[in-house]
Amino acid sequence: MHKCLWEGVRGPGTALSENMKKDAVIIGGGVAGAWCASELSRLGLESIIVEKGPYPGGHVAGYCCKATDKCQRCGACLLEDVLECVEKSDRITCLLRSTVTQVNRANGFFNISIIQQPLRIHPEKCNLCGKCMEICPVPGALTRLPEKNCISLNEDSCIFFKDGSCQACGDACPEGAVNLKVPAWETQVDARAIILACGFKAFDPREKPRFGYGLIPGVITSLELDSILRGGNFDPGEGEKKIKSVAFIQCVGSRDPKIGRNYCSRVCCGYALRLAGLLGDRFPGIQPAIFYMDIQSFDRDFERRFEAIRRKMRLIRAIPGEVRSGTDGRPELIYRGPGEERIVESFDLVVLSVGISPDPSLGALAELLGVNTNEDGFLGRGGDEVFTDTSGVFVAGAIQGPKSIEETVSHAIRTAGAVESYVKEHYRGENQ
Repeated sequence: MHKCLWEGVRGPGTALSENMKKDAVIIGGGVAGAWCASELSRLGLESIIVEKGPYPGGHVAGYCCKATDKCQRCGACLLEDVLECVEKSDRITCLLRSTVTQVNRANGFFNISIIQQPLRIHPEKCNLCGKCMEICPVPGALTRLPEKNCISLNEDSCIFFKDGSCQACGDACPEGAVNLKVPAWETQVDARAIILACGFKAFDPREKPRFGYGLIPGVITSLELDSILRGGNFDPGEGEKKIKSVAFIQCVGSRDPKIGRNYCSRVCCGYALRLAGLLGDRFPGIQPAIFYMDIQSFDRDFERRFEAIRRKMRLIRAIPGEVRSGTDGRPELIYRGPGEERIVESFDLVVLSVGISPDPSLGALAELLGVNTNEDGFLGRGGDEVFTDTSGVFVAGAIQGPKSIEETVSHAIRTAGAVESYVKEHYRGENQ
């Protein structure tokens, strides 16, 4: 069991020691935050990761390996590698289901208030028997996460957190792994530096209803497909219902000034091409098609890889103007051909490559820390900076702008180096 989880299951009165001092508090436990912590540990510095979710890893925790006969350099394995380092380091503490509520600065330190919510299902005790899910009266309140090997409780759906009238899951659990009554508690940490590594928010395709997401069966997002493949739950079906054609639509929520996203998300082309290649490799009867504006380079060996990929799928240089339900119930795409002719084509599955967006929930935190947004609405300075306009506050990963996993890792390592330099310059000779 990952060490991070232990910090999320302690009861009241067992919070971290008061007036604890650390070199850095890292807000966000995704791939950027984990790599920052790992690199700081290697450099001899102590850090705390504050992660709002019930497990570390962020978006990347739901990504599958895209390898076919060869590694596709998708970067998903970089999370697995770094979480192992985080687990082994005695210089890293990870607080799950935790949020920063207040930050003050005094005597050169950031005094940070952190609210921790307990894990409702103790990962060390749960044996995944599923009895809690069988008896729960609310569909979706308890869900099994195959890729995390755990059962998760959604407090927004749970009756107990509405009126306290239902504790069926706790009564049914033979291992005593469910505890709905443990309250939140507060932790105070003094930190020399703060790293913002909260990642990004995937664009919600419901904001573009013409693509039919949530309205037409058979339309999903690239992130959903990735999670399905990671869990081994992709079912191509049989007979007439067998999935044979899959359309990927690029730039959904990117390169669109009408919605304030007039930038390229940088990762979608490589992401979709790898997913399409993986589908074709695992399920030989599937014929992928990519609808695109233009293909962004996504690899150091881009040209060779791209030529190998394009032989396995259709590349259609057009973005459909509409996705509708066809007469046979399948999604139907309407787009313009090379001569501007109107083409209507049906597919068994449509995958929307959703772009990377700034997380609007970070606005309050940015204001609290005096961190400005850059020209695309992300936090921190433009370009590839790791610094912000507030001394002692740094950014890492996609919170600063769209980045691939490999770019995020590189950025996080640079951030850790900048934090080490900052700590040595401002706290030289001070006891840890």
